[in-house]
Amino acid sequence: MKSKTNKKIPIILNCDTGIDDAVAILIAVKSKKIDIKLITTNVGNVEPVRAAKNTLNILELINAPDIPVVKGDSKCFKKQRERVAVHGDGGLGEYVFDETQRQIKETDAVEEMYDVLMKSDKKVTIVCLSPTTNIAKLVTKHKDCLDKIERVVLMAGTIEEISNNEMPYPEFNIASDPEAGEALFESGVRIEVVPMEMGHTAYLDWQDVFKTKTMNYTGAVLEVVFRSYKDRHVKNGIATHDGCAIAYLTNPEFFEIKPVNAKVKYFDSIKTGVLTMSFKEKPNCITCTKVNISKFKNLYFKCLRSCK
Repeated sequence: MKSKTNKKIPIILNCDTGIDDAVAILIAVKSKKIDIKLITTNVGNVEPVRAAKNTLNILELINAPDIPVVKGDSKCFKKQRERVAVHGDGGLGEYVFDETQRQIKETDAVEEMYDVLMKSDKKVTIVCLSPTTNIAKLVTKHKDCLDKIERVVLMAGTIEEISNNEMPYPEFNIASDPEAGEALFESGVRIEVVPMEMGHTAYLDWQDVFKTKTMNYTGAVLEVVFRSYKDRHVKNGIATHDGCAIAYLTNPEFFEIKPVNAKVKYFDSIKTGVLTMSFKEKPNCITCTKVNISKFKNLYFKCLRSCK
């Protein structure tokens, strides 16, 4: 008889743990549909080592099982770019976490990803909640692992179509390392995009944040963390971009999707690249176009309720 673990979706989670990553990790760990084989961090909201420590703190907070966490290096795929911090100085707002006994696994993140893929008896889904730096390094260095990747679920981009003469909004995950995004899309792996509109639609308003605070100890901690989130698109609460990416993986029925042609395009006006999407050109991936807000929030609170 097969164990329940074998029925779960095996994933590698790549993140830059800030505030909405914390929501995503909560949903991923508490889901009965995901088997997290590895968490890797790379340059993004904070430096990889800080992101790894943040990840360990969230795993400890939610009483997660022992999941290996490996930090990548601080170098972008090809070119370093400045990034704007919207998650507080440490990535998780102003909350000071207690020391945890959990440790960062001191190996190379890309090699660890490769090892997990090659040893798995099932294809593995990579979920990217951050710039795609680690994944780009993986798929360019180890082309023999491409067949072991089921798909990449990517939180990135915007479904707003952009013309050549427009100044686009530089969505963080692509704009921070557009060359990495370009390498991923050129790799030929199956990509499913969860654009930033999902997190701006299914955001947690301040009433939801208050409910979070009153639910349990974990919620009280998260409420303090949430208060530091600065996303200019959401004025009445916190965006849930990364949480939506995990929800799409666990509950795709919450979302409407469409085939789309997505590619990284560079704009001199913003000195970086963005993920442009066209519904008129030949599709190369799919993207989410709509999310059921109430179902997403119900999932979030269900996962939170199972915490201490």
